[in-house]
Amino acid sequence: MKKMVDFGAIIGESAEWTKQVLFKPFNFKKWMVLTFIALMAGAMSNGCNFNSGGGGNGGHHYEQKQAQTAPPIMKQKPAREDVVLISVVAGSIIVFFAVILILFTWLGSRFSFVFLEDIVKNDASIKAPFAVNKEQGNSYFKFNIAFMFIFFTALGLLIFLAILACAKMGVFSALNTPHPDPKAVVELILVLIPFLLVLMLLIFIVSLISVITIDLVLPIMYKENTKILAAWGKAWTLVKNNAGNFAVYILIKIGLGIGAGIVYLLAFIIGFIIVVIPVALLVFVLWLISRTMPAAAILPYWVIIGVILTPVCLFLLYCLMALNLPFAVFFRAYSLKFLERLDPQYALIKTEKPVAAQ
Repeated sequence: MKKMVDFGAIIGESAEWTKQVLFKPFNFKKWMVLTFIALMAGAMSNGCNFNSGGGGNGGHHYEQKQAQTAPPIMKQKPAREDVVLISVVAGSIIVFFAVILILFTWLGSRFSFVFLEDIVKNDASIKAPFAVNKEQGNSYFKFNIAFMFIFFTALGLLIFLAILACAKMGVFSALNTPHPDPKAVVELILVLIPFLLVLMLLIFIVSLISVITIDLVLPIMYKENTKILAAWGKAWTLVKNNAGNFAVYILIKIGLGIGAGIVYLLAFIIGFIIVVIPVALLVFVLWLISRTMPAAAILPYWVIIGVILTPVCLFLLYCLMALNLPFAVFFRAYSLKFLERLDPQYALIKTEKPVAAQ
């Protein structure tokens, strides 16, 4: 049986390294750059039919008469053109968001190694680690694309099978009435329970793969300068040989994540209030000034104010988001310290241990 890891020591060392990176000394520019890197790397995440009654016979007769007198060609051509237009617009939107998703997935994959290297080296560089870790980042990007494709395919198949099962049971027909039968609601729940259980299992598997990949595989790739499949094999071996430690690691991470989320939310609210009050007072003063201006000058005045205040407000919002940076650094250090305990050859964070007094 494997010896249990000292998680108290891991948490303490991770907190100490977080202080070393962010507070010894405090550097505002370093915070801003690391916040951007963490955001790009995704490290800041420690998301009816209604049937009503129709008209009387007179209205129905009028509709029939209009339909008979309308030219046959007018009933089909607009509909066909609408379908083509909707298809083109929908296709363009899908392609646009697919391109955006692929672009940000690629950037996130590359920046994951930028964030990892900066935490390891206590730095805030972008250009050098982005270039040095190109091969690993691209390998991780390909893995992410394949992983997302498999996940969304499985999710789509599960939803399709659930809808098909409900349709075969006649649940939708029973519910599509002015007064649905309560039994139909119960039947719908019973039909969906197996699919919900499979969905929960799918989410569990996806979450487990994500944790292993981000917390263990990426550091191994970084350390050994290897691609993701080779690193995954080594990471999986470590997980199998340390299943108990890994389970405790996950539970502690969940608990710490909940606590960090609460603390960050409170800090964000307090910071938001501190920022909003002076901004609101400034806007009020600007509004009072606008009351003294001629009507022709009011629009240009507010346009200029908007151009000036918009980047200021965005920067203040960015600073509020930076309040989450200590937690992002801590959890990255926490995963590295845990990996170091599983296999000392992956000791990426070099800390100087105090020398005992003679």
